[in-house]
Amino acid sequence: MTDFTSFPFHLEPADQRAVQLGLVTLKTDLTIETELRHFIGDSTARGKQPNIMHSRIVSDDQVTTSNLDAMQDQFAASLDMFPPDHAFDVIGYGCTSASLIIGEAKVQSLITAHRAVTHVTTPLTGARRAMRALGAQRIGYLAPYISEISARMCAYLADEGFDIVAAGTFGEGRDSVVGQIDGASIMQAVCGLAAQSTTPLDAIFVSCTALKCAPVIDAAERQTGVPIVTSNAALSWDMARLAGLTVPPAGKGRLFHQN
Repeated sequence: MTDFTSFPFHLEPADQRAVQLGLVTLKTDLTIETELRHFIGDSTARGKQPNIMHSRIVSDDQVTTSNLDAMQDQFAASLDMFPPDHAFDVIGYGCTSASLIIGEAKVQSLITAHRAVTHVTTPLTGARRAMRALGAQRIGYLAPYISEISARMCAYLADEGFDIVAAGTFGEGRDSVVGQIDGASIMQAVCGLAAQSTTPLDAIFVSCTALKCAPVIDAAERQTGVPIVTSNAALSWDMARLAGLTVPPAGKGRLFHQN
């Protein structure tokens, strides 16, 4: 029988622990986790990089209003997959369109009802805050969504005081397909929106966490001359801001030069 030596240990003081971030992402999303690491994986607070934990939520691959609304019944099971009794500084919910259909306030209440968390945000919440931080009012809008959801999103943004002067969609409703749209297609669409607008744009909002936008943001901003706000960039920026993280801005677009 092996004899084991027992060694003493100390727990890390709460005021010295890393910032605790949680991400609830769709079962079908191929992109958001990689892009969150791109935008804020190198951020720091108190000299430490954040601790980022992920949980998947059951969702239908076909993006429809009814399927998005049904997701609210899945929050409890998804949040239960985080470590028990773990407290978070920020939890982000990774779906732009469901944040619209379910409602941002409802998403927040669903999360806070099951988790100890200081702040909750969504890509929609982050995008709204991001565009205001950039001083943007005249917006170009690009999404993969089917027209019904895209139309509701544009109406929401208009109600929030943004002027949608150019809009486009890939007309695709399956997350598994959206996550495979290549960067060249996204770049072409973003530049096409900027070119077709008869009014100078203050920003272009690319809506959907499944779209792989991070690699093209800098090039798209150079070519269009306007800030590019994507769902993943906006969610990451807002999570970092709420958590008090310092984020190196290089290669992440103009948004990350805003406080």
